[in-house]
Amino acid sequence: MQIIINNQEDYNKFLKRIKYYKYYKFTKFNIKNNIHNKDITIIEKSLNIKKRKQRITYLYDEIVKYLNEYYKDNICDFKDNQCFVQRENKSNNKYGCCLNCKYVKDGVGCISSNISCKLTYCRSAKKKLKIIKLKDIPYSNCLTILQRFILKNDYFSTREQVINDLYYGIIYYLVRSFIKGIKITFKLK
Repeated sequence: MQIIINNQEDYNKFLKRIKYYKYYKFTKFNIKNNIHNKDITIIEKSLNIKKRKQRITYLYDEIVKYLNEYYKDNICDFKDNQCFVQRENKSNNKYGCCLNCKYVKDGVGCISSNISCKLTYCRSAKKKLKIIKLKDIPYSNCLTILQRFILKNDYFSTREQVINDLYYGIIYYLVRSFIKGIKITFKLK
């Protein structure tokens, strides 16, 4: 299937139709990108990946890459393991809201590359930064509504866990989240 995008209006129509295009399992997409938009190339590549888990992994990695470029890998302005709010308040705490996450390591920071965490901001960060939402990333529309819900709410998980949640679906995600909640509850007592 050939799709030609000549202007911004064509691009907007294309973005609205992505949810339909992703159901064409046996169609090879050829998108003629006359406006030279990088997002279109990513969307085309994802639509042409026919194995679901590979497509999910590719999109996940591209969204992480987009967020890292947007925030330059330092959303909360960490210095000496304290976010800018903790430094302003002269707090002795470390790691901001990530304090209780098991994937935060001393001197390294977060090792999980979790999109949910990257899209969460405290009030102070919202005032300081021009924040981005998942819907602002055009190729996130290549995921289903339930996958986007999982992506926005799967906190404190590794990349592999989130990709499995996206692949196996909402029931798998809910069961895993319930078990994770029980573990956290008993760990706190």
